[in-house]
Amino acid sequence: MRLNAAALGFLFAACSSSPAIVPTPGAIGFDGSLDGWRRDSTGGGGPAASWEACADATAISRPNVMALVATNHTSDDRFNPFWNPALAFRDGRIGIAVRADRGEVDQGGGPMWRVRDADNYYVGRYNPLASHYRLYVVREGVRRQLATAIVEAEPHGWHRLEGEHVGGHIRCWFDGRLELEADDATI
Repeated sequence: MRLNAAALGFLFAACSSSPAIVPTPGAIGFDGSLDGWRRDSTGGGGPAASWEACADATAISRPNVMALVATNHTSDDRFNPFWNPALAFRDGRIGIAVRADRGEVDQGGGPMWRVRDADNYYVGRYNPLASHYRLYVVREGVRRQLATAIVEAEPHGWHRLEGEHVGGHIRCWFDGRLELEADDATI
């Protein structure tokens, strides 16, 4: 299957990127019900992407990870968030582990926070095809970059991405290294 630029062609788990690191206290896995989780579309109408909980023996959150299995569209300007409104916070820190599995134009993905809906949120997004980690705010479906960093990492390995937002100050870590920092009070 060919994934396009709008595809979040990755898997994510609720824990860490290295077998030497234990799962984060309070981590949420994808082993039970997915009630409350939303499959949405940013930047376009039509069907939402298909996400599935899949077994993955390499993930720290074994047995399951969440996988984007089909974008269900061909737009290069569309993004496919998977989120849960019950996990909302104003000030706090969120982390996920991601692994890019496929995608020819884009393989980006990462944690979202201060999510109001599919068109209003912050995201720390890693794209191994371009070797960058970026912080964006999405407002009314339009994505604006707040910070960027070049990261050299195994493109198809598990990586821990974390975002912290306190007041208007944002910090983001990649595999435990502080890589991004910005101030923004859009949301």
